[in-house]
Amino acid sequence: MDKADKPASLQGVDRVLTVLEAFVNQTEWRVSDLAKHLGIHKAVTHRIVRSLEQRQYLEQAEARGSYSLGPAAVALGRAAGRRAPRTAARRHLIRLAEQTGEVVLFYMLRGHRYVCVERLDINAETALTVEIGDTIGLNAGAGKTLLAYQDEQFLREVLAAPLPRYTDRTPTDPHVIRAMLEKIRAEGVWVSNGEITPDTLGVSAPVRDADGPGRYCVCVTMSAGTVDERRLASVSAAVQDTATAVSQSLGHRETGIDDHEGTR
Repeated sequence: MDKADKPASLQGVDRVLTVLEAFVNQTEWRVSDLAKHLGIHKAVTHRIVRSLEQRQYLEQAEARGSYSLGPAAVALGRAAGRRAPRTAARRHLIRLAEQTGEVVLFYMLRGHRYVCVERLDINAETALTVEIGDTIGLNAGAGKTLLAYQDEQFLREVLAAPLPRYTDRTPTDPHVIRAMLEKIRAEGVWVSNGEITPDTLGVSAPVRDADGPGRYCVCVTMSAGTVDERRLASVSAAVQDTATAVSQSLGHRETGIDDHEGTR
């Protein structure tokens, strides 16, 4: 369907989006320049710009001045950006799944729990109970890799609440969990044994973004019965390498200062 065949309502939507898209490559526009650039009548362009200004998608710094993106457009961009970590991580996760032949998971902190936002089963045979969208208590499995980098107030709130138990190996004693968190901070990787799915090992490492660690982590889950020390060391190194690669994709840059210093 070309532009001439579209209903008037859709043509109107096209024009609005065309106006907004013009602000991607140029941050400020005067209405006359914008109309000329887009090939839209100045009066039509002015109506669209005024409508977008009323809804705070555009704003004008001063009377008769240039327009720029407003707070509503910024908020929309941030909402889209929250999907970015999964997209940025995916190619690295695929490589990890191909390298290990195991189930690869990508987790994100959500409130006082964590959620699975990606699961890859390339050539994997491990039976796993975690699916995309599942939310899990931070005391279990890879959740502690996230919990280890939260501030003390957050940690107290999580450990003071009733802690879910998924198997008889799920830790629920706050003192035991704190000791595990210290180990994670020291080693940068966590190996859980049957804490969510019986007879599986989960190897997880924190992902750092521009704000540091604590919001995302990478995990490989495999059948406990097929893993020896050499295999575990190999997978652990691969998980840490992948977490580093994802971190770099999310804009994290090493500063030489310990990222989790502020969580102690």
